[in-house]
Amino acid sequence: IENCYPTFLLHQICLLFHSYRERDSSFTSSPFSLVSQPGCGQRSMRIAGGLPAAERKWPWQVSLQARDRHMCGGSLIASRWVLTAAHCIIGHEEYTVRLGDTHSHSHSKTTLVVPVEDIVCHRFYDAKTLRHDIALVLLSFSVNYSSYIQPVCLPERAFHVESGTECWVAGWGRLAGGETDPDFVAPAPVSVHLQETKQLILHYKKCNQILLTRLGSLRNLVKKGMLCGYQDGKSLCKGDSGGPLVCELNATWVQVGIVSWGIGCGRKNYPGVYTEVSFYKDWVIGQLSQACSWDSAGFFPLLCLLLPLGVLVAP
Repeated sequence: IENCYPTFLLHQICLLFHSYRERDSSFTSSPFSLVSQPGCGQRSMRIAGGLPAAERKWPWQVSLQARDRHMCGGSLIASRWVLTAAHCIIGHEEYTVRLGDTHSHSHSKTTLVVPVEDIVCHRFYDAKTLRHDIALVLLSFSVNYSSYIQPVCLPERAFHVESGTECWVAGWGRLAGGETDPDFVAPAPVSVHLQETKQLILHYKKCNQILLTRLGSLRNLVKKGMLCGYQDGKSLCKGDSGGPLVCELNATWVQVGIVSWGIGCGRKNYPGVYTEVSFYKDWVIGQLSQACSWDSAGFFPLLCLLLPLGVLVAP
């Protein structure tokens, strides 16, 4: 990608990865990934059944849009990088990323809309099972940080969030959905204001057992590399996909999950399922590391093709 990074930023990132390679990969003195930006996870300050989010409360939250329409959520992890779900990427749309605003369409003095230059999805992403549901979005130019635009911290691979931990998810998805029929989507309005809701963390094995029992299924649905969150009546819905599940640790916000899929919207006893970010830390670092070796003719291939997403996806 031509002029992918300003020289000083490219040098900083490459030093970061060179330092990482020289260290023992099993040593984790911090719960935050080395790819995280200095000062990440800070804020200066409210989903189905959720509450409106205050300005500047989630400054890393972004809206991934196509043709001026909100498609999915995402999170700013560096000045030119956004983390989202692979199932959000449908073919060769011309995407933009909207930052610095809790409204998905109206513009304010803090709103910034940046074209997307390239996208890479996990090479083993499976549209049927939603495994490896993770993607990186490269912005056309670096954004300047402010109290409205800040990166979130990423966890180290060894970082483990305990079941029952109180975390938060936000998004511009539908405000309600089908309560009794998982295949039914009620004509509920899509939120134009960022909504938030609390989620309690649930380990993937326990979550899988719950869903198997509820659905009467014999096939494992929630697998390693996923985690769940729940709070009756307040969960994921259509349009929330790709958004960050964040937990506060020592006054710093860490992204532990990416909204992936769920059964209905806000249905009682049906946890929402997230991609576990710490599980893919090495993949994220590997993709950013490659950027250091690209020449001006290099580019990110658009790996996500138009695929059937199945009834479990909340696009």
